[in-house]
Amino acid sequence: MSEAKRPKDQLKTHIREHNQTLILDAAERVFARQGLAKTTTQMIADEAGLPKANVHYYYRSKKDLLEAVLEKILTLWLDSVSRFTLEEGPKANLTRYISEKIDQSRMNVSASKVFAMALIGEEAFVLDFLREYFVSELSRESKTIQAWVEQGLMDPISTEHLFISLWAMTQTYADFDAQVKIILQKDQLEESDYDEAKQFLTRMVLAGCGVKEEN
Repeated sequence: MSEAKRPKDQLKTHIREHNQTLILDAAERVFARQGLAKTTTQMIADEAGLPKANVHYYYRSKKDLLEAVLEKILTLWLDSVSRFTLEEGPKANLTRYISEKIDQSRMNVSASKVFAMALIGEEAFVLDFLREYFVSELSRESKTIQAWVEQGLMDPISTEHLFISLWAMTQTYADFDAQVKIILQKDQLEESDYDEAKQFLTRMVLAGCGVKEEN
């Protein structure tokens, strides 16, 4: 009996996962376009092409939807940015980090904007995540950076202010892409614009951190 039910159960799982992905992707776009306060579950349902009842079947409220979207965004960010490795040294690690963060902004503009809105609005879910994640993240990266400093590979710096600056500089290309387009006098940003940004920010960060050329 259980064997006979298995294909049906698998189909239900597939439908549930498909609908949840459809809803969360739609919610991310609507939150980014309308703002957190103005977005309604009906707007999200319309964007997803599903009845409103289907949205509420998976997510009881807009708050549940927002938290699910933010969890999806934060998980994506954690998976797409590499941690520092002591052996490779500061130049390789900082160059890679800046490149990955710029790519993240380029490929996930809506996600970055939703995160920024939630942060500005001091959404508890985001604040709790940042407290939990960055305490351990900065502690680990600080130890690696301090080891590089002791090896004479870079100047002493504040890890906290380094990461504040890195996030601010790289996320600008998503959160304030309209401003970037105006400054560059373009209707749309091209891959070459992001490549130029990577090169400029990398040179600036490496010089500001006193990273030695031989690394």
